[in-house]
Amino acid sequence: MIETVKVSSRGQIVIPEKIRKKLNIKKGTKLIMTERGKKIILEHEKDFLKRLAKYENKKEDAGWLMIAEKNISKLWDNPRDEEIWSKYL
Repeated sequence: MIETVKVSSRGQIVIPEKIRKKLNIKKGTKLIMTERGKKIILEHEKDFLKRLAKYENKKEDAGWLMIAEKNISKLWDNPRDEEIWSKYL
């Protein structure tokens, strides 16, 4: 759906009625506005928070993997194992 909106002298816009109904935006609905390049993105606060939580979980998982890899590398990267494995490879 494409709609045109005007920005008021106070920087306000009105979300067209069709879009408000389709996206269930009512009085008191909290929206998050983000900027991506030259685009303005509006989304329901709950959807934004869900997406943020997923991102944070992935970031935390990546951190744990980095810590585990660093600690395990002491076992993996040692001359004795290299010498033994070189016989089989």
